[in-house]
Amino acid sequence: MQVGGPEVPKGPGYHGGNGTETGGGNGTGMGPINFDNSQLITIDVVLGIANICLLLILLYMYIGSYRKFKSQFTFGLVAFAMLLLLQNALFTGFLILNEGFKGPGMGSPIFFLNVIEFFALSVLIGVTRE
Repeated sequence: MQVGGPEVPKGPGYHGGNGTETGGGNGTGMGPINFDNSQLITIDVVLGIANICLLLILLYMYIGSYRKFKSQFTFGLVAFAMLLLLQNALFTGFLILNEGFKGPGMGSPIFFLNVIEFFALSVLIGVTRE
């Protein structure tokens, strides 16, 4: 004889609920924002192209500084910007030619990395302009 209703699973895979197998939710009244992998890849490509543009601006600024000062530090900045530009060009090209990543959920980590890189490069350009 069972007292108190059906047994409700609790453990690592349990996400709440009332044991009726309905509902769920996160308690906010709003569902999670889900992007399709192809949508994230499109946004990643746009962000990758924006990062390439920011890196070209940064490279232009660093080359101008190197021509003026000819220091090892400014040469290092030129090399850094060129390598980061190469990385972004290769990766964005990979996203375009191979239509992104195969497998669910692969677009969101790259999306967040591209967003962070975009803001980091924006800050670096702002500091360099001063």
